Amino acid sequence: MEAQQHRRTIASYVPPQAFAPRARAALRGLGYRVVPAATQGRFDDASWKPDLRLVDAQHLDRLPAGESAGPIIVLAGGRTPELDDARVVGIALRPAAVGALYPLIQRALEQTPRRAARAPAQIPARCSHADRRWTGEVRSLSETGCLLRSPAEMALGLEFNLLFPLPLGRMVSTRARLVDRRKDQAGVVFCRPSAPVREAIADYVERRLATL
Repeated sequence: MEAQQHRRTIASYVPPQAFAPRARAALRGLGYRVVPAATQGRFDDASWKPDLRLVDAQHLDRLPAGESAGPIIVLAGGRTPELDDARVVGIALRPAAVGALYPLIQRALEQTPRRAARAPAQIPARCSHADRRWTGEVRSLSETGCLLRSPAEMALGLEFNLLFPLPLGRMVSTRARLVDRRKDQAGVVFCRPSAPVREAIADYVERRLATL
């Protein structure tokens, strides 16, 4: 789980409203400490060495020059600007949600980056394939897949229907494929989940991470 890793410091040069609700708390749950740059002094202070910086597109030129700034994620409003700056690892639109920030942060800071943030879970699940039915428990969840605990026999590559509830009365129903199996733990990816399914999962992940 990412929250168990050592914390990395992300310097924020944007106001709190540039983030989606719960985004900063969720990043903290993932092991990333978001620190307002104003607490460190001048905007262009080169003596501070955070792991990554978040800055508004209009203020990019105010950061320390050259490689001393480290990797940078730009937050933009309305449309994605064209930037010619090797330090910029990606651009996210305001208000920036975890789903947009997380893959950029991972790509900038982690040796084996993940595509989507995942949160711990204990959610009962029902599975079906043809005329076969079995149960399991979702142990961690992301927009792209989950870790499913089940004693049922499942072969790698198996595609099946997966159904599980989320808070607020939401029910997730999606096609899934088994990509990894270790004892009773199955790594599952979702096969073309619908937009409502992705949105419901993203909301759960963000809410759950914000409580860690």
